[in-house]
Amino acid sequence: MSRTYTKFADRDAEAKALVDSVALPDVSVGQYREQMRQLGLHLGEGVLEALPADTRHDICVVCTVEDADFLARGLIQSLEQHGLGDRTRLICLWNGKVREDGISISPVLRQYKEEFNPSGTVFIVVKSIISGACVVKTNLTRALSSGDPSAIFVAAPVMLKDAEKRLAAEFPSDVAKQFQYVWFATDDEKNGENVLPGIGGSVYERLGFGGEQEKNRHMPAIVKERRGKYAEHPVTA
Repeated sequence: MSRTYTKFADRDAEAKALVDSVALPDVSVGQYREQMRQLGLHLGEGVLEALPADTRHDICVVCTVEDADFLARGLIQSLEQHGLGDRTRLICLWNGKVREDGISISPVLRQYKEEFNPSGTVFIVVKSIISGACVVKTNLTRALSSGDPSAIFVAAPVMLKDAEKRLAAEFPSDVAKQFQYVWFATDDEKNGENVLPGIGGSVYERLGFGGEQEKNRHMPAIVKERRGKYAEHPVTA
């Protein structure tokens, strides 16, 4: 098993230390949650490096329910610290998991979606780890159906080797060529469904949600907070 670090980690010693720390088995749930939030902050800084300073488009952060209060919150906080909070919107998705004929799919069971200007939207899909393309493909496809992007960022602390190629292959070339990746470590080994060392196992368990059914019953605090701030944006099926 080997891990390599990206240019983002090479110039961000704190992010590099954090991405190694979340892979350790003795990190408590509370520590893990906070480290994921901090990793979100650092991912936000990486996105901002590539985001044109004069952009006036809405920025839409797309996340899964388990990442909402931690990784996605940190990324949104980073955008807010740079004065982009008033144009940042959130789409949070509850994904199921179905395996048919040897193929895994991740249908969207529920969603929370804030309104944004669909013209020239900057999409940031953030996920704790990217191994296959299944969840990211599903969630990005759902998001892109609502907007005409000027930029598409895929952000994660860890990616399995060649995940970029697998994701790009799932989209038309004119969409895939817009993808820009921000991540800190690349791993090249899996044990079952878990990347090694990855993020230290199943993110559901590491974050304290238990299994898939438990995390899909969870309502993130950030959704409750933002739903009040951005008027009525109900969670829908």
